[in-house]
Amino acid sequence: MRFRNPTRVSDVPPTADGPLEGAPEPNSASKPTRFFLWTRPGTSHQEKKLVQKLDLCVLTFCCLTFFAKDLDRNNINNAFVSGMKEDLGLYGNELNWLITFFQVGYITGQIPANILLTKLPPRYYLPAAEFLWSIFVLFLYKCNNIHQMYALRFCIGFVEAASWPCLHFMIGTWYRNHEINKRSGILTAAGIAATMFSGYIQAGIYVHMDGHLGLRGWRWLFIVDFLITCPMVFIGLVFIPDSLYKKKSWWMTEPERQLCIKRLEADNREPLGKFDRTLFQRVFGRWHWWIMVTWFSLMYFTYQAPTTSTMALWLKADHYSVPDVNNLPTVYSAISIVWMLFSGVYNDWRGSRWESVAVICVCNIVSEAILVAWDVSKPAKFFAFYIAGTIQSLFPIIISAVHEACSADAEERAITIASCNSIGLAHGTWWNQVFVPTIEAPRFYRGYRAGLGASLAMTAWTPVVWFFTRRQRLEQQKLDGVPESQRESQASLPEAPDVYGESKNVGAIGIHEK
Repeated sequence: MRFRNPTRVSDVPPTADGPLEGAPEPNSASKPTRFFLWTRPGTSHQEKKLVQKLDLCVLTFCCLTFFAKDLDRNNINNAFVSGMKEDLGLYGNELNWLITFFQVGYITGQIPANILLTKLPPRYYLPAAEFLWSIFVLFLYKCNNIHQMYALRFCIGFVEAASWPCLHFMIGTWYRNHEINKRSGILTAAGIAATMFSGYIQAGIYVHMDGHLGLRGWRWLFIVDFLITCPMVFIGLVFIPDSLYKKKSWWMTEPERQLCIKRLEADNREPLGKFDRTLFQRVFGRWHWWIMVTWFSLMYFTYQAPTTSTMALWLKADHYSVPDVNNLPTVYSAISIVWMLFSGVYNDWRGSRWESVAVICVCNIVSEAILVAWDVSKPAKFFAFYIAGTIQSLFPIIISAVHEACSADAEERAITIASCNSIGLAHGTWWNQVFVPTIEAPRFYRGYRAGLGASLAMTAWTPVVWFFTRRQRLEQQKLDGVPESQRESQASLPEAPDVYGESKNVGAIGIHEK
């Protein structure tokens, strides 16, 4: 089975920019035997230069805009405890409703947002969404009643839906399989960093800006969010590349565009196809959507407790100082970032994600088991909360697996990525309300037991994912003419093939015909 590719590099005539350079002889690359951090041994100078350009333009924009989004998402809580509650008379359940209205917009907007990304030029679509989002955020500073904030929070969530899934889709559109995990990890780490810094930013604004020009500090917080976002609009217009199969971007030469296509062909990555009635059959008739969305949802269940919030509630109940309550949970976030970056580099180097997934599963089972026991020493509780931070590393791991599995159908890949996050978030929302209500803090008797069950279920589901991905890879190897005696070894430790080689050992297509 093969999918059509309207523009193969071999069909592209020579251009005024010159021929495609830096191509080694076919099949000259071998499986890398030594560690590499960023680019594999044997990568040509031309390809390294191209990847550096992609990192500078695509990855930098994705990280900056995602940092700004997560900064605002946390700032609504910071604003609430910094004067907004008293100024607007929010003495009921208004904060929970503000979060709920945002999540409703965010969940419902993700699949439409990713579908639009496959139909509209990313260079204009993403900056337009960025601009609209910044305007809605700015209007928050003018709100004088909670109903205005409810409406704006829904709009902010709906427009922000063009952020997380679209940015991950962008990374999967321009990078090869062995480059995606670490870059998805960097993107996710940017959001975690925003969580860590949001409190510091709010504290600085409250100290230095409260009362300036007659505005309270919490209102200045939303103005600052707007000012941080404005440059992203112009950065996006300048650096987001045009559609690869239509024309080159100003910072990319024609030979580099051809090299981009050749790189993606090596991983069986196909361009955009048809958006018609067959799309639902392509999405729901293959295993990708069902297996990956279930995996992501189980991860989201596990992610609900323990978190930095449940840890802070325990610290507060145990009479730790206010600075400790705010600062000690940041170690959880720091461990998340470190393990996310380490596992991303390791997975891309080894061509396998299963070792990292096993470590994450073990860490979370141990963490949940300690917290279920509860009557343990304080160092044991700190250990349990901190190793639970590894769960966030599973976000980029699952998304990189989706990119690889759905490589041959861009529309399916876009919908599956958006479905993972929207459905996972929806499940996590009700799970958190049912099993982790604040009134049960700090013990969370049901929450940690439910989390232990979820972590065990996530661990049990991992072999299911491995089975389907391995079967697909073997099917692709069979189509590519790989001898049967070599298929098992290559399936157990997949390695992205040489860009210019004739062999394509990493399969990324569905079992059914498109």
